[in-house]
Amino acid sequence: MKKVRKEKFSVISRILGYALKHKSCFIPGMALVIIGTALSLLAPVLTGMAIDSAVEGGTDFSVIARYCVIIAACVAISGISVWTGNILLSRLSFLTVRDIRRELFDKLLSLPLSRIERHSRGDLMTRMTAFGENLSDGLYQGIMQLSAGLVTLLMTIVCMYVMNWAVATLVVLLTPVSAFVSAAIAKRNRVTFAKQSVNMEKMSGLAEEHLSGTRVLRSYGRVEESEEQFAKINRELFKSGLSSQFAGALVNPVSRIVNNIIYAVVAIVGGVFIIGSDPGGWASNIGAGLTLGGLSAFLAYANQFAKPFNDVTSVTAELQTAASAARRIFELTDQADEDKGGTMPVAHPVSGIEFRDASFSYSDKPFMEHITFAAKQGQKIALVGTTGSGKTTIINLIMRFYDITGGRLIFDGNDIENYPREGVRRAFGMVLQDTWLFSGTVRDNIAYGKPDASPEEIRRAADAAHLDKFISTLENGYDTLISGDGEELSEGQKQLIAIARVFLTSPEMLILDEATASVDAMTERAVQAAFADLLGGKTSFIVAHRLSTIRDSDLIVVMDKGHIIESGTHEQLVTAGGFYTKMLRAAE
Repeated sequence: MKKVRKEKFSVISRILGYALKHKSCFIPGMALVIIGTALSLLAPVLTGMAIDSAVEGGTDFSVIARYCVIIAACVAISGISVWTGNILLSRLSFLTVRDIRRELFDKLLSLPLSRIERHSRGDLMTRMTAFGENLSDGLYQGIMQLSAGLVTLLMTIVCMYVMNWAVATLVVLLTPVSAFVSAAIAKRNRVTFAKQSVNMEKMSGLAEEHLSGTRVLRSYGRVEESEEQFAKINRELFKSGLSSQFAGALVNPVSRIVNNIIYAVVAIVGGVFIIGSDPGGWASNIGAGLTLGGLSAFLAYANQFAKPFNDVTSVTAELQTAASAARRIFELTDQADEDKGGTMPVAHPVSGIEFRDASFSYSDKPFMEHITFAAKQGQKIALVGTTGSGKTTIINLIMRFYDITGGRLIFDGNDIENYPREGVRRAFGMVLQDTWLFSGTVRDNIAYGKPDASPEEIRRAADAAHLDKFISTLENGYDTLISGDGEELSEGQKQLIAIARVFLTSPEMLILDEATASVDAMTERAVQAAFADLLGGKTSFIVAHRLSTIRDSDLIVVMDKGHIIESGTHEQLVTAGGFYTKMLRAAE
């Protein structure tokens, strides 16, 4: 329990650390809330004085009017101050969450790919959006109400003791009872709020995955099963959410019942002290005399004194939700960035890439072992094999998305770790089977790797990818807007845009991972002819299932279950009559 409590305070202190960076909002906002709260606490005293003046001196409307004006001025200034302070503190919460979101986004771009892939996109999006909102609400409520509560607590204690030390002591002794009751209830909430966050992640992840794959769901008739899975998680989220909100909502009513009891006790005791406050009375003799106006002020302060405890308990649910959300965000931001690699500059052209008895493991489980082959400058290397054999993993190792766990990977005559990751990656151009487009124009998507490209360069790249004719049919041509998922385009058209990017940047080395898998046979032949020109004199790695596209490769590496089982030219492998030959026959 101590560990949980320590972790909770650690998270809250980190959130406050972000908030304190915006002192222009934090300090004035706090000051205005404090001033406004303090002014509001003058009203009970002034009201009590007005009552006493009417009781003792008769009804003097000029005096009462003067008190009313002063009270109205205090209330007005208090309201304006608190309102302005709330605006500043609300801005503070948004700025704080903005900074945390920006840090989270930057972290997601700098984390090793292997760590990103442990989380679903729905999970990551939930941490970025929904958890950010929870954090913002909790931060705003916490700072505003806790700061106002502290001022209220201190001022009411001082004012009550100045008026009547005996009744003030009674209020001080009785009021914390509500806090203890609330704390006992709130203590049980932490687990339910954490469970609610986990269930929210699960639901977002499932929704994102199943909605993006809705065509597959419908074609296989799995809609009902998908609905059942969602309903199950939704029920769990409902139960955990209802449980946490019920417990959180229970805190405030219980504390208010206790406060009302305390209020009644103070009213009765205060009345007794008024009776004993006549000259020579027992209350006057102990210096605890009380007037009717004083009792009125006391009752108001008794409520005000309980307010900080009510505020603390009312924001308990918000604070716990915020702490839970922040904890899930910090789980990612606290992870180590992907190291930038070495400092040796990448020479151009790169002389070659070589695997020397290299191995790779996912966590502690070996996946690839004894990988040995070399790609000299200008050679075309094909990687073939069954699904899951390790072809794409080879590409990830070359691009340093993953790092080998054994052996050596030689890049331009040196261990690849000696070079900056960014420098290695910039030497390559990639066309993957899964295309990535962003919301923008067709022109912007083609020029992603070369933003300063001229319109003529972009047109030539599109023409080389056999895309120019299609673009000319669009209403706005190259300036046609497309969405991030490219719903307006066919899979083949999206693939051609990705291919045009590579033509535009004309990189030194190429990686083609099923680059023409989504284009028709006629277009594929045309694109392959264009690739032949692009690949001329460049080192290239081609992952292919269509073996007809890699017959002219300088080296064909055949993989199975993380091992190289054959390698050689097309003719050599056919002559050997091994696994490659079986794949050829199966493709006929």
